[in-house]
Amino acid sequence: MNDAVNTVTRGNDTIAGVPGVRFATTARPGSPEEHTLQRVQERLSAGVTELPSESTLPQLALNSVQVVDGTSYSVITLWVPKAQESEAAEALRAEGFEVW
Repeated sequence: MNDAVNTVTRGNDTIAGVPGVRFATTARPGSPEEHTLQRVQERLSAGVTELPSESTLPQLALNSVQVVDGTSYSVITLWVPKAQESEAAEALRAEGFEVW
C-alpha cells in the first residue's frame, strides 16, 4: 500500500518520564483515518479514551507540519509506551497504514 495518506513513521519520544514511540501519520483531523486512529488508540489503552494531561497511556495528538511555502497544517500522531511499540505497529498495519 503506497497511499501517502496512510503513511506512518516512528520516532522516540518521552512523555511524563516514560520512554515511548511516536507514530507520525499523515492523517488530518476530520479524515476517515482520524476515526481509525481513534479506534487503534482505544484498543491499545484498554478502552480509555479520555486521558488526563499527564497520562502515559497510548494517546493521540495534533502536530503542526510546516510547508515550504510557509503554510502549515495539522496531522495526527499516536504515542505509545516503548513496550507497546510492536503491538501498535501491528494494529496500525491491520488498519491499512504503512508503518516505517
